[in-house]
Amino acid sequence: MLTYLINVTNDILLLSLVMGLVYAFIAYFCSDRGILFFRSGVFLGFIAAAIRAYITNTRRLVGGWRVGVYGYVASLILILLLFLAALIFGKAFFYKRDERISREHIIKAEDEEYKYWKDNFSELVICLLTGLMCASFIYSSFNNIYVYPFKFKTGGNGIISTDYLFRLGGYLLGLAECLLSAICAYRIVTVMAKKGYRKVPVFSFIVAVILFGVYIFAKLMLVLVPRKIVKSMALFMFAAASNNNSEAFSYILFILLITISIFMWVLSYTKKEAYFNNAQHRKQKALWRKGKRASIFMLLCFILCILCATWFVELNKVVIREAPVEEPLLIKDALGNDKELRVDISLVSDGHLHRFGYTTADGYHTRFIVVLKVADTMNYGIGLDACEICGEAGYYENKEGQVVCKKCNVVMNRTTIGMKGGCNPIIIDYDINEQYITVPVADLIKNQNRFSR
Repeated sequence: MLTYLINVTNDILLLSLVMGLVYAFIAYFCSDRGILFFRSGVFLGFIAAAIRAYITNTRRLVGGWRVGVYGYVASLILILLLFLAALIFGKAFFYKRDERISREHIIKAEDEEYKYWKDNFSELVICLLTGLMCASFIYSSFNNIYVYPFKFKTGGNGIISTDYLFRLGGYLLGLAECLLSAICAYRIVTVMAKKGYRKVPVFSFIVAVILFGVYIFAKLMLVLVPRKIVKSMALFMFAAASNNNSEAFSYILFILLITISIFMWVLSYTKKEAYFNNAQHRKQKALWRKGKRASIFMLLCFILCILCATWFVELNKVVIREAPVEEPLLIKDALGNDKELRVDISLVSDGHLHRFGYTTADGYHTRFIVVLKVADTMNYGIGLDACEICGEAGYYENKEGQVVCKKCNVVMNRTTIGMKGGCNPIIIDYDINEQYITVPVADLIKNQNRFSR
């Protein structure tokens, strides 16, 4: 459960906060057309991210790393174009058309018509670039979110199992946290804008876009520098530091929102607002309450974000207690060659995982496991201490007595150990009687390349 809560939070919490702040900016300064561009961009981003998830997980079209690079480059280009458009059209965009037309110095109708057109064109350019930028942001960050539900590892128990429901619960909780964070960011900034502080959505928008741009740039360098497409150790060190401390980007936005929230709480008690009747006064108070509630929920999301980066990570760490590699009884043939390995039934009848090793003549340290599937029976699970998917990582027994893959943490269904498929141990030949489990040495030699020397 904690694994997917942490993963989802790490993947899209920053994106969620950025989307909330961008939407607050667009909703306040733009007409319905701007909101339409934003929503269309978000929808396009979700579709593109789904296509990317399909491509990178099936690799049927192009290399997965290139697909990600396209999104990073597009995001950075669109950020630059958006800020360039803001420099060119900023005055026309932020200077409200209805405020200008009401001024006495605007007399000529053709002058009004020109400035009306200029306002609409500036809004069109900025909203179009913002919508495309949001699409590229989602494309760059959301593909793993589509993949996680298909990779819940339940040891072959399927979706109707406690393991699956726990993982799904953590996944959905992570999505809920990110969605709530976006809503709270939007409401806090919107309330401040409606109370007359129009610079708040502008400043929040600029900070959010720049932060996400730096985040995307670091991701891009982590791909390009190791492949020597870009040769700069300084950029790689910067990108590595950014990636290792990626939660710091979310912290910066949370701190910004907390600062705005504190300012909002102080204003709600100190600012004197004029009103014409009690209904208007109640409406003013309701808007303050809306912002306060959003700030409280936003603080809770911040606390959960910190927990996901600290305490939950420690709780989620798996302490692996490996079973020792035991030496089975080696039986030789008449010519003195190694023939078979024998494991005494009394050694493995306790229900715990047991590992046995054999070093081949070529120096490979092979291992196989034995575990009793059902108590008081002769039903044993026997196979290599390796699987087709995770290689020689092997298995361990957790504190609940479950057999778990060391590499991918999938819990084995004991009834399927000894059967082919999935992350199950690779099957080997064996014979069993009331005294011994016998494993042919020839079968271990056949699979020796699966292990290291």
